[in-house]
Amino acid sequence: MKTRYSYANLLGRKTLYYSVILLLSIICFSCSDDDGDLMISLDGPVLSVSDFTGNWAATTAVFESTDGSQRLEVVEQGGSATLVVQANGRFTITISFPGQGSEIFAGELGFNGEEYGDRLIVIFDGDDPEDYELFNIQLNNGVLFLNGITTFDFLGNGTEVPATIDLILERG
Repeated sequence: MKTRYSYANLLGRKTLYYSVILLLSIICFSCSDDDGDLMISLDGPVLSVSDFTGNWAATTAVFESTDGSQRLEVVEQGGSATLVVQANGRFTITISFPGQGSEIFAGELGFNGEEYGDRLIVIFDGDDPEDYELFNIQLNNGVLFLNGITTFDFLGNGTEVPATIDLILERG
């Protein structure tokens, strides 16, 4: 014996089907704990901010555009770069250029080992918290190594371009 469905019966089943799918979707998304906020910890899986709290002076500070067309070796050209890290994760980096003065950047740094492993998360003051940068970090025998992708104004005209940064710093 064949089961016969009327148009009204099929319409009711489709409505019920889509209602269940919609309800399940709402439940799944409302149960998610991802509220979009990046959680930063002072403790990473390998290093903690306390391991490199203090004053640091760069022996090497190199910015290079990601397309390789521009390169600035700050220390080699007579400039300097210093990094001050506080125990609460606040930092200030000062980059001085010969004959051009200094640029000072400040912000917050830390780790999110669950999402980014042992990479350092940096959020510059004035930037949206979701506009963070990630840096590889190592501390070996009192020497701090940082590198990653950032932006940099090579021409001093207010236009920042994607760039890599490599810093080698010693405690100051």
